[in-house]
Amino acid sequence: MRVFVIGSFVMACSVKVTRLPQAGESLTGLAFLAEPGGKGFNLALATHQLGITVDGLFAVGTDVLSPMVRSTFAQVGFSETMLVPHAGSTGAGVAFVDASGENCLAVCLGANLALDAEDVRAVAARVGQAALVAATFESPDAPIREAFALARTLGHLTLLNPSPVRPIDPAILADTAILVVNAVEAADLGLGASDAIAAAQAATPAIAALLDGGLELLVVTLGERGAMAFRPGLPPLHQPAFAVAAVDTVGAGDAFTAGLMAGLLSDEPLDATLRRAAACGALTTCRFGAFEAFPTAQALATFLDGAAV
Repeated sequence: MRVFVIGSFVMACSVKVTRLPQAGESLTGLAFLAEPGGKGFNLALATHQLGITVDGLFAVGTDVLSPMVRSTFAQVGFSETMLVPHAGSTGAGVAFVDASGENCLAVCLGANLALDAEDVRAVAARVGQAALVAATFESPDAPIREAFALARTLGHLTLLNPSPVRPIDPAILADTAILVVNAVEAADLGLGASDAIAAAQAATPAIAALLDGGLELLVVTLGERGAMAFRPGLPPLHQPAFAVAAVDTVGAGDAFTAGLMAGLLSDEPLDATLRRAAACGALTTCRFGAFEAFPTAQALATFLDGAAV
């Protein structure tokens, strides 16, 4: 099975601190890490680590970071044909990570915002070869809309992680089969407060409206409270979180989504797929940074064999 990612690439800098800074405050960092990242790249890499064939489109700038992007893609085994050059800066971001693994971050998307529908049309044959097309909101609407419309025309799955959150273009939503959001994004999109979603015995009115409108699966991740999955005509499924010693939560949501896609593509029952996804997210929090934290299929299988949840 193949996944095609409408991607984003960000050179991610992380600083470990004792606590997250307040406005105007300077803190002494305990550790610093610069690594390849971005939600689209993380999603692609985490999926690749699980043994799924990955293709995609990633806009890269014309600045000093561009050769590093190309080197990174070669290092992880991604084809350079996945890179689309656009004028401007390559995406970059900075995260602060506290002692409990919680984080806050800012991202300058740069060339990622230049990816467009024409870029997608130029590789339409490659998009059509994927069983699932995925995107995050670090990419503009136009390439997502183009890729999702093509995928749905061919009867293939589409998955949207609208992060960082913004209103969802109705045309994109109409062609979205699977929607994955965290608790903050769910609230911002009007799907319900996190407490209501976590305790739901049925879909909230807003979630029910999405499912009635054609969405096949909505998954809301809730941090330590696990995740909830909603499907048309069925009761919600709750997946508890795995108890691990979290070091850094950066990339955990992307790893969860990668595990979800891998399970769906292997036709696992949804409860088993959610367990796989939650384990991917948990394992990713056990290391500082994300690039080397995403679990392999073997590491995931070993963890699940010994896990109680």
